[in-house]
Amino acid sequence: MIKKEIYPKTKRVSNLGDKIFITEKLDGSNLVFFKKDDELYIAQRKNILKFSELEENKGILYKGLYQWLKDNYDALNDLHNNSAICGEWLGMGCLKYTIDEFDKRWYMFAKANIDDDFNLYNLMYDHDLFIYSFQSQEMPNFIGIVPEVAELNVLPNKEHLDSIYEKYCKKVGRNVEGFIVNYKNIISKYVRMKNGKLQEHHE
Repeated sequence: MIKKEIYPKTKRVSNLGDKIFITEKLDGSNLVFFKKDDELYIAQRKNILKFSELEENKGILYKGLYQWLKDNYDALNDLHNNSAICGEWLGMGCLKYTIDEFDKRWYMFAKANIDDDFNLYNLMYDHDLFIYSFQSQEMPNFIGIVPEVAELNVLPNKEHLDSIYEKYCKKVGRNVEGFIVNYKNIISKYVRMKNGKLQEHHE
């Protein structure tokens, strides 16, 4: 006979006041900065390069990124070792944003850590935690944060998100690619614009 309780204990419902946060999904290009062994790294698409390798890789960088990195190196280098910041580089997507509403080139949506195999872990989407990626615990003024859309008490279904989307588009007066829904640091996306054209969200 084996003495073992095989069925795991069911976790109790906790913190019934948990909020669901919805942020705008920007139509940009994924771009991550991280620091490892006192060296700043840039990760775009399927390429990871050190800042010290910038010159020889200038041709593969997103448009405008080379000079932006040169201008802002000191503040980006303020990252803690093994810290990463994740965001969207604007100007490469189908939707074109105006300088009036989006006056930054890069908008942060998460913080994380980086392991020795260059994998992200401890991804956190809480905007209040972003400052802790930096040694100074201050957000540089050239970094934006993705816009907050709504804070809910219940998980929204498609119809609810459709309604929020319509109201939000009217409020901001422009096309919006979609939303990111964050519940207990688990994210999912709601997408309405594909290749610059409005469509119904589908799974």
